Amino acid sequence: MSSTKPRKQKRIEMKFQLDAQLAEQVRDWARDHLGVDANCNSDTGDSYDISTLYLDTSDWDLFHRTGRIGSAKHRIRRYGDEQTLWLETKRKKKMVVKKSRTAVFESDYLSRCAVQASDQWCGNWFLDRVADRQLQPAIQISYRRFARVAERNGECMRLTIDSDLHAGSVCGWQVGRPSSKQMSTTFGQHQILELKFDNSMPLLFKQLLQTFAIPSTAFSKYRTAVEAHELRELAHA
Repeated sequence: MSSTKPRKQKRIEMKFQLDAQLAEQVRDWARDHLGVDANCNSDTGDSYDISTLYLDTSDWDLFHRTGRIGSAKHRIRRYGDEQTLWLETKRKKKMVVKKSRTAVFESDYLSRCAVQASDQWCGNWFLDRVADRQLQPAIQISYRRFARVAERNGECMRLTIDSDLHAGSVCGWQVGRPSSKQMSTTFGQHQILELKFDNSMPLLFKQLLQTFAIPSTAFSKYRTAVEAHELRELAHA
């Protein structure tokens, strides 16, 4: 009897930059073809707010893509006004994404950032990487995320559009909230569409790209935000 090995799952993320008009057309298409993402709430309809603290070294190795440190993002993320924070690392190579993440209470996270603890904690793996790479808070980024999901023939797919992108200065290890955008810098001239799926592009997403003929593009929220915020700081110096 012959046997086949189970197919190794690869998570793919494709990015596209959309102007406001095209972004609204894609939203309408997504509402017709995909379901509401479970992360959305009644206050924001089919969207939700994300606030993220990005980490880098004093030499900006992540920004400059230097060596091992420059190949992986380390960040702490908040959804809306939740007390829960997500400790994340993310690597992406040729659109294939590898991500590790752990949910923690904000109070536990802040206390361990202030004092190194020796007890067992679910976020120790992240703090160990931060210490090993000598990472520190670099910039705050926030935006509104439109999200829709679907499953067809066992294929899980997710479409998101990020808009209202803001970058702000850090305040220690604290992670911002949606209300903290007043003193921040708007960055990016487009809205960011992401198509997320496993292994191969679903037929539905192929139909989307045929309908709107959107070219794939590279875009880094982190690097674009740092550049925009640094220019603003220099302008007001």
